[in-house]
Amino acid sequence: MSTVYPLDPASPAAGQVRTLLQARERKLRAEVEATRTRGASDPLRVARESTDRGEEAEAEVENGINDAEVARDVAELRAIGEALARLEAGHYGQCRDCDELIDERRLAAEAFAVRCTACQGRFEQALRQRG
Repeated sequence: MSTVYPLDPASPAAGQVRTLLQARERKLRAEVEATRTRGASDPLRVARESTDRGEEAEAEVENGINDAEVARDVAELRAIGEALARLEAGHYGQCRDCDELIDERRLAAEAFAVRCTACQGRFEQALRQRG
């Protein structure tokens, strides 16, 4: 049996999606906390303890990676929050741009997808042309 979109917030399918999104949300929050804890005491500590420029450069790279990991995770957390809001509003599985249904396979791969494949392609192409 195929899932019917947009999902009714009270349906078992919505419950499964909600559980999946909330589990991912908990995992990301733990990752963000761990990454922040790893460098939160003093982000320049490793650089100050470096004995040469190579170690200092390595510390800067590590700090940059930590910042990038947190930014990526926070962006995904925001997307999950929006997906949960769409789920509760009864719009989960509906494309933000064209209001058509998002393919079930796309949602299985990226549960917080906001656009159908065609609209996502156009969105990414527009980003490439701007940047």
